[in-house]
Amino acid sequence: MTSTTKRVPEPDAAPLLIHPIGGGDLGRPPLATTPGPIDFHGSAGDRRPLRKVFDGLAETGTDISGLLIIATTNTHNFSRRPFAEHARHMKELLCSADGLCGRTFARDRLHIVQVAEPTVRHGVDSLKPVLTALAPGECLLTSGAGSYALGAGVLLAGIETGVPMTLLPVDDPSAAYRLRDLIDPHDTLRDWLLRHRFWDELATVDPSNADLWRLLAARQRADISLAEGIVPGMDAGALTKFRELWPTVQAAFFERLARGEAIDHALLRTWFTQRISKPSRKEDAAVSASARRLLQELARKLSDPERHGGAALIGEARRRLSPIPRTHHAALVGDAQFISLFEDSAKHQAHLAPPEARRLPGSLLANADQWEKADPVPGLVKQRGMTAWPVLGSGDVLVLMCVGKTPADDPADRDGHAAVHKVMDWASHRCGALARPGRIRLRLLASGETMERARSWVTLARATAPAGSLDAAALGPFSTEPGDAAAINAALLAALGEAEPTGRYGSTSLRDVDEVLLVINSGKPVAVNGMVAAGVQWSLNAACPLRVAELGRDRALRTVLNEAGLALCRLGMDARLARLASSAVRRLDTRTAWQLLDTGSPALAAARDTAARLHHDLYGHAAPTTNMDTRREMARRRLELIAHVLADEPWPACYTAVEVLRPGLFDWDAWKSLRQRLTPLARLNAYRNETPYAHLLDRLREEQLGRGTRRPSKKPPAPEAVLEELRRAIDALDRPRSDPGPVLVADYTRLRSQLEELGADAR
Repeated sequence: MTSTTKRVPEPDAAPLLIHPIGGGDLGRPPLATTPGPIDFHGSAGDRRPLRKVFDGLAETGTDISGLLIIATTNTHNFSRRPFAEHARHMKELLCSADGLCGRTFARDRLHIVQVAEPTVRHGVDSLKPVLTALAPGECLLTSGAGSYALGAGVLLAGIETGVPMTLLPVDDPSAAYRLRDLIDPHDTLRDWLLRHRFWDELATVDPSNADLWRLLAARQRADISLAEGIVPGMDAGALTKFRELWPTVQAAFFERLARGEAIDHALLRTWFTQRISKPSRKEDAAVSASARRLLQELARKLSDPERHGGAALIGEARRRLSPIPRTHHAALVGDAQFISLFEDSAKHQAHLAPPEARRLPGSLLANADQWEKADPVPGLVKQRGMTAWPVLGSGDVLVLMCVGKTPADDPADRDGHAAVHKVMDWASHRCGALARPGRIRLRLLASGETMERARSWVTLARATAPAGSLDAAALGPFSTEPGDAAAINAALLAALGEAEPTGRYGSTSLRDVDEVLLVINSGKPVAVNGMVAAGVQWSLNAACPLRVAELGRDRALRTVLNEAGLALCRLGMDARLARLASSAVRRLDTRTAWQLLDTGSPALAAARDTAARLHHDLYGHAAPTTNMDTRREMARRRLELIAHVLADEPWPACYTAVEVLRPGLFDWDAWKSLRQRLTPLARLNAYRNETPYAHLLDRLREEQLGRGTRRPSKKPPAPEAVLEELRRAIDALDRPRSDPGPVLVADYTRLRSQLEELGADAR
C-alpha cells in the first residue's frame, strides 16, 4: 500500500481485520527452521490461521470491512522467498472467485503493508501512515500467528494514531479483548502527585486533606508562616518542626533536589553551608577542634554574597581536612563528586542543561537518608490513609519479561543466555541513570512448560550481577490459554504487590521502583499481552516512568535489544504527566515540566518542546553580541512573567526575578551597575538575598554571633511589596513604544492551556 491520503471513517463501518502473516499461513509447523512445502489452504484438520479467524468471526456474527496483511520483506529460514511475496500470492487467492480460507475480498478491501524486518520499531513506522490513511473506526488484530513483535508494532501504531485495537486470538476468536480494557488508570493522579510531592496540586484534587497539603506546600517553599497558625487536624506538637526554619529548609532542599531548577541549585549552597556550620551534637563531638574551625571558616566564606569560587574553597578545605572525619556533614567536604555538583550549581547554568538524570553524590545521599528518617511526612500521610514514597526514590528498576520455550535447534539455550545478558545490561544502564544506586528487580513470567528455563535464567542473572545489585525471581506458572490475558494480568499484579511499601527509603516493595521496564520477546502472545497490561498498570500505580524494549536478532543472527518507544504511555501515563507538568509550570518550575513531559509518549512531544522553549526564554543566557537595549527588553519580559505567575509567592518571585536577570542577561559588573542606577532592581536584589534560598540562614547565623546589623525576618515579605517592586523594575527598564506586550505571559498561557487539555482525563 502506497497511498497515505487520509480517508474519512465510514459511519458504523465494520472493523478492519489486520493479520501479520507467519509460518502458520504457509503451512509450516511452529518453530520451524528448515525449508519445506508451502500450503496456503490447509485442511479441515489442519486449518490455517486466517481460516480459524474467519470461522470464529462467522460464529460470533462479526463482520469486517476489509483485510490488511502485514508481511516482512526479509528472508527467513523456512522459505527462500520473503513473506511479502507470499502475501501477494495470498491476495490473489483471496481476491479470486474461489477465495482462500473460506473468504473472498474485493481488491480495494484487501491491503498489504510491507515491513522491512519483524520488529516493533519497523512495525510502528510502517503502520502509522497506513492507519492514518485508512482511518478505520476500529481494528481487529490477530494474535497468536506470525511475529509477535510485528503485532506489537501494529498495536503501538494503533495507540499512537488513536485507532482502537481489539486483539483476536487465532485459536479462540471468541476470546477477543482490548489491551486498554485490562488497564485502569482512574484514581491514580493523587499517587502521582504524592510521589512527586506536588503538594499545591494535591490540595486541589484532594480537598479533604487540603490542610496538610497546603502546609507541606509552604514547607517546600521554605515558608514557616503557615505553621505558626492553626492547622486543622494537627496538634501543636506535630507542627513544631514546621515552625523551625532550618528543618524547613532541609525539607525544601531534599524534596526539590532532583528537579534541578534554579532555586534548587541555590538551595544546595544554602543547605551545605548551614549543614557544616550547624552539625548535631553527636557529629560535632566526633570532629577534632581543628576540623571544626576549618569547617566554620569554610561556612563563613561561602556565606559572603559577593564571593565566588565556592567549589575551589571546598576543594582547598578538602586538602587541609585530612583525614576526612567520618561524620555525615564533614564527609561532604571530602567527596569529589559533591564538590563537582556544587561547582556546576554555582555557575548559574546547570538548570539550563537538558533534563537527564544525574547520580547524586554518595555523601549527599547519606545526608538525605539521615534526614528522611526523622521526616514527619510519611507518618502524616499514613494518618490520612496513604503511603508516601522515598523522597529521592529507591534507585530500583522493575524488569518484566516472558520466557518462551527453548528452540529445538538451540538445546544449550545460547540465545536465551544472550538475551538475559542483554536485558541485564539494559536494566543496569537504566539504573545508572537514576538519582541513587539501586537494584534490578527482575521478574520472569513462565508457564508450566517454561518454568525450568525461567529458573535457569534467574540462576544465570544472579551469577553475573554484582553482589547486592539484583533481586530476581521466576513467577508462575501462568496459563497460556488464548482467553486468559485478564487472568494473567490480575495474577501478575497480585504477585508484584505482595510486599507493602513503608513510605521511606529501604522498602522492599516493588511499588517504590523508579522505572518499569518491559521486555517484548518470544513467548505466548496472551502471556506477553497480559504482562504488557500489568506493566502499564504497575507504572501507573507506582507513579513512575515506563520503558519498552524488544529482543531480536541482527543480520548476523546475534541477539540484540532495542528500545521500542514510549507509545504505551498513551494508556494512562501521558495525562498524568501533563497534569503534573501543568502544576510545575504554574510554579515556574519549567525545567521540571520539561523533564516530566520528556518521559511521555510522542503525543506529549509538542508540549515538551514548548516547555523547553519557555524554560530557555525565561532563564537562558543572551548571546555575547546582544546589545543592551535587547537585554533590557528580554529582562522586562521575564519580569512580566514572574509578576503574572508568582504574585502570591513572594520568596520564589524575588529570587527568580534576580536569577533570570544575572548573569544570563547582565554579567556581574553590569548587574552591579544596574542596581546602582535602578532602585527597584536593588530592592529586588535585597529581597532575594534574604530568602532562605540565598542568604537568610547566613544572616541569622551572623546575627547569633553578634555580627549582624539587624535581625532578618524568618517570614517572607508581603506579596504586595514584592509585586510592587517587580512592577517598578519593569517600568524602570524603559518599555519602548514598539513593545509587543507581555510575550512570555502569552507563551505561558498557551502552554498551560495545552497541558490542561492533555491532562483532562487524569483523575
